[in-house]
Amino acid sequence: MNRWGSAAVGYAGLTRPVELLGGMRVADVYTAAERVRSTAGTLEHWAGRLAGKRAVLRLLGLPPTAGHLGQVEILPRPSPACRGDAACLDGHPPAVHLTGAPATRADPRRRIRVSISHTHDQALAVALASALLPEDTPRVVVPSSGRLLGHLGGRRG
Repeated sequence: MNRWGSAAVGYAGLTRPVELLGGMRVADVYTAAERVRSTAGTLEHWAGRLAGKRAVLRLLGLPPTAGHLGQVEILPRPSPACRGDAACLDGHPPAVHLTGAPATRADPRRRIRVSISHTHDQALAVALASALLPEDTPRVVVPSSGRLLGHLGGRRG
């Protein structure tokens, strides 16, 4: 695994997400959750997510096939200050969730973080493999009844 990967996706003159994909199907490249999150956004949101996916695959040394792209999910990760409602004004950095081949290539002792930026016609992304931080470890909430409720916090990506 590399220490970092980067990618750029141009979207100047394009109007639909499928035009970003070079013949691949939207449903193969973007997960259902990504499609829901991007539908209300502009084409730059789709391009940013695609750039993030490609950067992660470069980090992992995998080719950007539809299958591999679809196994890298890029979604906003609410910050600890987020109230979780529509009025939230906190920035939500992208979080990475891996399945399939990308998950087997990732080092479980590291977390993959992605930064995405946009110009007027390109989306740019950098993916880094970094040491785990305390907030990367899911916390278990045990109510006074003693029953296990579940996990809170981010997914390992």
